[in-house]
Amino acid sequence: MCGIAGFISNKYSKDNLIKMTTAIEHRGPDAKGHYFNFDKGIGLGHRRLSILDLSNAANQPMKSHCGRYIMVYNGEVYNYKELAKKLGNINWKTNSDTEVILAAFSKWGKAFVNKLNGMFAIAIYDLQENKLFLFRDRMGIKPLFYYSNGEDLIFASELKAINQLKLNNKINYNSVYAYLHLGYIPTNNTIYDKVLKVRPGSYIEFKNNELKEITFWDSKDKIKSTTSIDLNTSKQKLKELLTDSIKSRLISDVPIGTFLSGGTDSSIISAIAQEVNGSPINTFSIGFKEAKYNESEHAKKVANI
Repeated sequence: MCGIAGFISNKYSKDNLIKMTTAIEHRGPDAKGHYFNFDKGIGLGHRRLSILDLSNAANQPMKSHCGRYIMVYNGEVYNYKELAKKLGNINWKTNSDTEVILAAFSKWGKAFVNKLNGMFAIAIYDLQENKLFLFRDRMGIKPLFYYSNGEDLIFASELKAINQLKLNNKINYNSVYAYLHLGYIPTNNTIYDKVLKVRPGSYIEFKNNELKEITFWDSKDKIKSTTSIDLNTSKQKLKELLTDSIKSRLISDVPIGTFLSGGTDSSIISAIAQEVNGSPINTFSIGFKEAKYNESEHAKKVANI
């Protein structure tokens, strides 16, 4: 988990940007970085939790090889090595997915996002066109909030970073109503009137005070009403998809583990992770005194298999 924050506006300073990233330093204790250009009114901030390439060379904000784009990013793109090969002969400076993502945008433009397999919240600034892009992954795993008043665009991984700019946002009582009834705030709304979420599977372009939101992926387009696959083939396909998905998530330059509750989901994930991993997987569980809620015995049995 990393944290990103920033703005495109002539109202704020580098001190404002630092306050925004400091508010979310818990998301990234390993490194911090800031890009600020007063003339262009752009600020990009990052707090890093190092997972891939632990060196300082992989810190953010990161500038593209061509020098035109600057990026801050939270997440992990699992197919970055495959993308690096498709990008051709590039003199890579790091072993991070960050550099590959930025190179992919430089080569393929906005369409690059369709090639990413992972979870991400990405902010890319185009120095040449003075344009800011915000991308959010297909399922909205990584959070990305923004505020726009027709002149400024402010974004961050958490609301508390946006609140550092003292925008005097008013409470959205429809959101309160929804939260009390549903347990969450639906669509792209938030607790504040003028702060929204970038929708899952969407990206935002902001240039010359104009904001556009474009959908690049929608789950409705992937659902079929009928299927010609029989049950045994379906089970085999599910196993293949799960194995491929879990294997890709084990790529890391730091120790990894799984949360094991003892339930079906976490047990399957832990079992497959152990199956495809070359060394023992560490599992972590939580137990409760109340027998009704305690699944630690189930977790122990799975861990001992």
